[in-house]
Parts: sequence; C-alpha cells; structure tokens
Amino acid sequence: MQYSFSTTKATRRRFLKGAVAAGAALTAPAYLTRATAATPIKIGIPTVITGGYAVLGQQTMRTCKLVKKMTDAKKGVLGRPVEFLYQDTQGDPANCVRKCQEMVERDDCRIFSGVIVSSEAAAIMPKLEQWNAFFISDGNGDGRLTTELLVPRFFRANTSAPMGARAVALYLRDAPQKTFVALASDYSWGQSSVKAFEEQITKIGKTLVDKVFTPVANKDYSTYITKVLQSKAEGCYIALQGDEARAFYSQAAQYGLNQRVQYYTEIVAQADIKVLGKDSLGLIGGSRYPFTYDIPQNREFVAAFNEEYKNEIPDWTDGEIYQALTILFAAIEKADSTEPMKIVAAMEDLDVTSVKGPVLMRKCDHQGENQGFVVKVAENPKYPEPIPEIVKIYPREMATPDCRSTSFSK
Repeated sequence: MQYSFSTTKATRRRFLKGAVAAGAALTAPAYLTRATAATPIKIGIPTVITGGYAVLGQQTMRTCKLVKKMTDAKKGVLGRPVEFLYQDTQGDPANCVRKCQEMVERDDCRIFSGVIVSSEAAAIMPKLEQWNAFFISDGNGDGRLTTELLVPRFFRANTSAPMGARAVALYLRDAPQKTFVALASDYSWGQSSVKAFEEQITKIGKTLVDKVFTPVANKDYSTYITKVLQSKAEGCYIALQGDEARAFYSQAAQYGLNQRVQYYTEIVAQADIKVLGKDSLGLIGGSRYPFTYDIPQNREFVAAFNEEYKNEIPDWTDGEIYQALTILFAAIEKADSTEPMKIVAAMEDLDVTSVKGPVLMRKCDHQGENQGFVVKVAENPKYPEPIPEIVKIYPREMATPDCRSTSFSK
C-alpha cells in the first residue's frame, strides 16, 4: 500500500497533537479535565462530628446520605453521581480550614456545605478564591457573612440570625410581654442574634432589659438562670443550640423558670424537644425549618426521610441542608457545569421552591430570601413527642433584611 506525503504528514501531525493532549491531561489539574458521566460531583461536608454541636453535624450527615440515595435514584445531577466527603471539624475554625484544604488538595473537592459554626464559615470564606472553590451555607447564622465578610464565592441558602430574630420580633408585636432579657452563647451567631433581636423589639416599643452571654460549651447555667430571674423580665429570648440548649432548658425546668418567664427562642429544635419532653410545651420561637409545613416539596422530603429513618422526625438542620443542596443542584443544572464561578453566575437571582417554600438567592448579597416561620411546641397525637406547630408565616420579603445589611427598612 502506498501513502502520499501529505497523508503521512497529516497522520504524524494528528499523532503529535494527540500526544500533546494526552500529556496535558496527565499534567493539568484534575478540575480542568473534562468530566464524564461516571465522574462524581464531589461535595465536601466539613462538619461537627464530635463535640458540643455534634448532634447538628449528625443530622447534616444523615440528610446528605438520604440526598445521595435520592439523587442516585434520579440518575444523579447532570447525569453524574453525587459524592459527599465528610470531615470532622470539632467546631474549631482553624481545624475547619485544614480539613477543607485537605479535601481540595487530596480529593480535588471544590464545593462545600454542611459547615455548622459561623466562625468556621468566616474562617474558610477568604480561602475560597485560592482554592477555586464554592461554598453554600445551610446553617450559619452570623449576619456578617452576607454583609461585611461577604466574598463572591459564598452564598447563604438558610435563615440567618437576623432573619430568625426578625420573625420572633414580628410575632411579639401582639404579645403581652413588654420587657425581655436575652440569653445567648457568646460567639458570633449568638451575638448576631441578640443584636438583631434588640434592634427589632426596640422598633416595636418593647425593651431589652439585660443581655446574658454564656461561654461556648457551657454546662452549668445556674448563675445565668439567676440573672434571668433577677432581671424581672416578662420574656426571655434564647439563642442556644446543641448541648448548650439542652443543658439550659433542663436546668431551667428545675428552677421552674418556664413558669415565671415566657421563653422565646430564635431556633426551636426537635432535638431539644425530644430531650425535654413535656418541659418543652409552650416554647415559642422561630423555626428555620418546620417539618409540618404542608407543601408538595416538603411532603416528598418528609416521606423519604421517614422511610429512611424510622421513628425519627426531621429537625431544622435536616431541612436546611436539604434546601441548600436542592438550590445547589438547581444552580449546577442551570450552569451545566460544576466549575465554581459558573455555579456563582447561575446561583445569582436563582428562584427555587424547596421544603420551606420559595427561596430567592439574591444577587446583591448572596443571601437567600426565606419565609419567616414562628412555631409553638405542643402535643400532637400523631407523634410520640411534642412537635413545633406553625403559628405564623411571614413572607420572604418581610423576613429578609435589606441588601448587605442586618437591618430591615420595612
């Protein structure tokens, strides 16, 4: 067989191009190579697996595992399977940064969620550009994350501390109590929550007579309960979560505090209700996710959750991570890519209806506009433990602060 010079030259040229391309594929960073249908979409979950907020991390992981199962049944996202990578941060910001760095360098993971503590979120946000990564918050409440600390690669899908305080303050307009004392964990979320609460109740003509901040991971609340009683306030605003919340409510019940002061809390958590039982009855507060919200999207999630985790009730953390992942997947589908900056562009002004209703991911500050829910803990014959029943829903435009702000002009 004879070959013309031109054909041989063209063949050689194609060979050289193929060799160069193959070499580039071997040396290029993994995130620049073309993904195939078999390439998983990796999502890092740097969360609290051990420590005082471990129950929140455990809830986050169980719902991620459920989401994995649900997405697999629907052939994944962009036709690709989803893979969650779990790391224990222990609630320590420096540890959270190290764990994320490891996932970037070792696993080529460029998408993060599931961070529990606001100070952890604040620590990793400045690193996102360096890592070429994207971070969507599902539970970080500190108002500064979408104001003074905001970076382009960060979005918050969840209800923030100012939003939770806002819903409670709106509800208190018609409440009989005029004076309040605030008790909160002394770190960024608790401080942000109390600051927003004080601002909001002052606007409606009510008074915060004292602010009591407790050390992180505190176990003995006797001194602080005494301060609440000495304040002679009619209502007590509480911003505690995890082991701290359960310790406080249990000890306060021994003092009969709930008989003398009406509790209002930024977050009503099912995990706290489960431990407290009847002592939780009558607790009023904001709900970042009320599992009883009757819309099709939430009914689907609750049904899947109940099927997977028998005898368990989804908590606010479950609902918030599910919503964040729903929004993330919608942005990935819209972008037709998992490249972080393409997700950013697709996420801005994305409007998605999830388990908490319609959520708008604002372009101006990357805060998700969420409806504001207020609930009251009551007995229900359908459930073995008390549950939070919805008493008021405020529209997302009213419940979300002004752009790049923790304040509300409306």
